[in-house]
Amino acid sequence: MDDPRQTVPHSVGLIRHKVSVPDVPERLVLRPRIERALGTLIERRQVVLVLATAGAGKTIAISQATMHLPYPVAWLSVDTTDTRPGRLLAYLEDALARHVPAARQVATRALRAGIQHVESAGLLAESLGGHQLVLVLDNLERLGVSGDGWEVLAAFLRYLPRTARVVLVSRRDIPSVVHREIDPTSVASLREEDLAFTVEEATDALRLNDNDTIDAAEAVSATGGWVTGVLFEAWRSEEHTAGVGGEADPLHGYIASRILGELPRADRDFLVTTSVLDAVTAERARALGLDKPARRMQSLRSVRLPVVWTPDGRTMRCHPRLREFLLEQLERRDDAALRRIRRAHGRLLADEGYDEEATEVLLQAGEIAEARVCAARVIRHVIERLDLPVAERWLEAFGTVGNEGLSPEPQELTTARLMLVWARDDYRGGVAIADALLDAGLRNEVAEASERAAALMTYCYAQCGRFADVEEILQLAAPGAEVAAVRYTLGTMNPSYRTDVPPELTGGPFDACVLIAKYWFGHLTDLDISLQSHWGTSLATPWKIGALRAQGHTRRALELYERTRDSAPNSLSLHAVVPELLMDAGRPAEAIAALEEGRKLALDAGAHAWYFGSTAGLVKLRTRDRRDPTESMAILDELENDPLIEHALQPLMQARTCRGWLLLRSGADADALDCLRHAVSIMQTSGLFLELPIAAVLLAEAEWRAGHEEEADRAADLALEVSGRQGSHHVLLQVLTEFPAVASRRIDAEADTDTSWHVVGRALAAQGVTIRVTERMPAVTVTEFGRHALAVDGVETHLRLSKSLELLSYLSSRPGRAADRREVLEALFARDDRSTRAYLRQAVHQLNLALPPQLRLIVEQHRLALAEEVARGCQSLLFEADLAQAHRLAGQERLSAIEELLARNQGDYLPERTSEWVEERRRTLSQQTTDALSSAAELALQLHHYSDAVRLCGQVTATDPLREMAWRIRMRAANALGDDDGVLTAFQNCEAALARIAASPSPSTRKLLKQLQR
Repeated sequence: MDDPRQTVPHSVGLIRHKVSVPDVPERLVLRPRIERALGTLIERRQVVLVLATAGAGKTIAISQATMHLPYPVAWLSVDTTDTRPGRLLAYLEDALARHVPAARQVATRALRAGIQHVESAGLLAESLGGHQLVLVLDNLERLGVSGDGWEVLAAFLRYLPRTARVVLVSRRDIPSVVHREIDPTSVASLREEDLAFTVEEATDALRLNDNDTIDAAEAVSATGGWVTGVLFEAWRSEEHTAGVGGEADPLHGYIASRILGELPRADRDFLVTTSVLDAVTAERARALGLDKPARRMQSLRSVRLPVVWTPDGRTMRCHPRLREFLLEQLERRDDAALRRIRRAHGRLLADEGYDEEATEVLLQAGEIAEARVCAARVIRHVIERLDLPVAERWLEAFGTVGNEGLSPEPQELTTARLMLVWARDDYRGGVAIADALLDAGLRNEVAEASERAAALMTYCYAQCGRFADVEEILQLAAPGAEVAAVRYTLGTMNPSYRTDVPPELTGGPFDACVLIAKYWFGHLTDLDISLQSHWGTSLATPWKIGALRAQGHTRRALELYERTRDSAPNSLSLHAVVPELLMDAGRPAEAIAALEEGRKLALDAGAHAWYFGSTAGLVKLRTRDRRDPTESMAILDELENDPLIEHALQPLMQARTCRGWLLLRSGADADALDCLRHAVSIMQTSGLFLELPIAAVLLAEAEWRAGHEEEADRAADLALEVSGRQGSHHVLLQVLTEFPAVASRRIDAEADTDTSWHVVGRALAAQGVTIRVTERMPAVTVTEFGRHALAVDGVETHLRLSKSLELLSYLSSRPGRAADRREVLEALFARDDRSTRAYLRQAVHQLNLALPPQLRLIVEQHRLALAEEVARGCQSLLFEADLAQAHRLAGQERLSAIEELLARNQGDYLPERTSEWVEERRRTLSQQTTDALSSAAELALQLHHYSDAVRLCGQVTATDPLREMAWRIRMRAANALGDDDGVLTAFQNCEAALARIAASPSPSTRKLLKQLQR
């Protein structure tokens, strides 16, 4: 769209008036004092508040002052209908775009992209960057005391560039929501007392209005200088009797008695009747049923009234306060007269193309049938700009579905009802509409006549599990993009509807339907697009959040969720994707609570597919959070036994995957294998690839446990392939965190060292997951046990300074592989002075000469950092990683892994170094070795390898003779070997070792001795 005003259809004429600087009266009092004051405030401050009562001369004063400014002036006169944020943004954008072309369509495009009203307002403000401009917002009191309109205005001011100026004009104070966004130092104000007439100005005004008989000083004293009071002689309020005409407002009383009261009755009635019009012409007045309107306007033109005439004298606009009074008078007419005027006004608006305004007026007139016709032409636009409450109010007034017949206009209303229930995720409501049409014998005709209605009914029936009705409507529906989009989505529920090629995107609202399906099919890189329809964007936004989450963009997904969660009409869709996002963000309790709420919403909406999806998602999150597996299995049993689950393929496959996951954890490997093979097979054939990486990793683990190595490799490669297609390994890495051996085995099998599996392995390592990989000799290796040496590509390098190698090992042991220079000096030299700093510089230089250029130390701002590739080649770090992996094994594998690992890493850590940090690191590694030996000894005893248990205990006690548990293992092993003397000897040695620290064996050790000697 080239014209942003299309977001408020059929209102071009109204917009032109609203965004124009108001005309000034023919008889105008020049007030250079006000012009100078306003000009100075605008020049010095970014925001100027002009707050005064009606009739204080605010608008005229500002229009005069802005005529002399060196900047362009954009003007917007606000109406009560602008409380709707979509309309306010469109008008504001139009006003600004007249002077700043860069502002054109900024807000409307943002709304189409799914960005909420307040963010769109911020983008509109930012588009003014670099432009000097004054924006006047008049009649702001019409936005009410609070609401969405003020929120939009607050956001606009928050992002307004410093080059722009804004004048806010209102009869009331500006709400606090706006003040919070304005820097107090950038605000100035012009108040009632500033705008008040001086005696000199009042004299000029009275003389200009041929009123020389009134004393100007007395008028100013009586009215406080109130401009309208002076001009209309309201200071003579004693001539007005309160209650005559029912006016408590002094100005209204004056208007009743001294303006209208002095007019001929025909002119007075003409003014009251035409007050429904913002601009009065003879033609428009005639449309209201008034006789001789041209004569009446000629008569009014000859008297002094608070109205503004166009130069040709054919159009009249009443002063707002006069029009308010006239509208109050109109409301006092009898119901029949009011209805007649409103009916005529509504028909006039409809003839002029203002269908939205016409609908409102005709509803007020009680003309439901005529309002229905107008609404049918515009209601799609109202819904698509997300003014959903307006559409709902109209449809409620029009009565129940099925009463409209089959003319084109009512079909639009039926479609609108279906659009609303889809926007609200109210699928039971959609089915109720379709069934009501069926009962009225109209469903088939509507499906044949309206592709959109057919598509919406189809979707609602599918969500409620009524696929017989789905088939009936699809057979009747005309082929088109919207039906094709829904049919594509049905492929996520039932494989018979699957199509390999997605429909072409049209830019319309049903593109959202395609995006929903693409999400479940795992086409995540295709979801970041903008839709022209605000309604379609609101439907698609949850799935964009889901795609961002699945690709690992947790922060961006959370930001989009926070922007949309309070305003999104489709909370059920949000509950389908947000729980996993909350889980990824480390908020499991909130995630599971959100899924529970989603299940409730789905039940209330009658949406079986959504309920199944939320239930399967709940089990998945419970599985990830390691909650009670028995309860999770019970939920899965109930879910998979529901006969309607066959029409909810994606939740069924998610449930099968979760069952396999839980079975793997419980050790039921054979059952897990069958379950996961079925899940992966169906996901592949149905194209439901979103969670295929999870199911395939679980299958790889199950196949490997069953001894099917080739099948395990194929499943793992499938997971990697699908993950790559999704543009992110986020989901893959999540499941590999629990089953890292799947990645380890594939990395071991790779001949090259820079494959996709190695990338995955490095990503897991970065998350703190230990990956045990048998790779070729790293480019850099550092021997640290028994001796200290550096090798590059297998060739040992001799360093001139021994501190260079110590520096390398020290940095590798530090968090983040980095340390400040002061820390390094303290660790390596125990002091910080000129000589040690010089020595350190030489040590760094010598080390960098030995390392490959791309792996040299990084020295920045007194901080030294070691490349991770070098740290991974350090023997002590490899030892710790391998030891952690060994501890994850069980039985004989664990015992063998520990012994093999200890055999490869014999000798003291950095044996020739005596620095304090080396001693501390040496103690840590020694403790880990002793713990591993002790664990291995206990495991050997359990495996009945008694001789090995004795040997391993000997190694433990040689290092740590005070480890009493090792003595007890040795006693048990000796007993199992029939070595009674060995039992006693082990006890005595324990006793002797403890005696050196004035301790004795524990009661449990003594009790064990007695048991073994029986």
